[in-house]
Amino acid sequence: MIKKLFKYPMTYIIALLIMYSVYDYFEHIGRSSSTFQEHPICWLWFSFAAVLSFILVVMLVKKGVEKVTIQKLLVIEVFSIGIWLALYIKLIGPLINKLFWPFDDLYFSFRFGPFFIILTAYFVIRMVVNLVTGKQVLYSN
Repeated sequence: MIKKLFKYPMTYIIALLIMYSVYDYFEHIGRSSSTFQEHPICWLWFSFAAVLSFILVVMLVKKGVEKVTIQKLLVIEVFSIGIWLALYIKLIGPLINKLFWPFDDLYFSFRFGPFFIILTAYFVIRMVVNLVTGKQVLYSN
């Protein structure tokens, strides 16, 4: 089963997100005299909840749309990430903030420019990954 996971590019995206989150966690709690340093367990729960929300929302939306459309297109994968990003900024992030980080109000602001840039960059990178791995460029396997 583990070998099958390595065949899916989403596995690598999730692994990169987890690695970045570990870095981000230690970077935040390493700030001297900060709220993060004073409450490392709460920040760990916040980070864990954010990564888990990405995995759940992206996979559920992706699988749901693929089932309805009977297609495995890269655009669906990008769409599912866009749905998570919008939900995270508007709903999930503030909710996780209230549940696991009551010490400060973290700043969540939706800006169309960065949103579009992130999704476009992901789309282009995934097309390149598909080319390098010999898969069809616009399909998500």
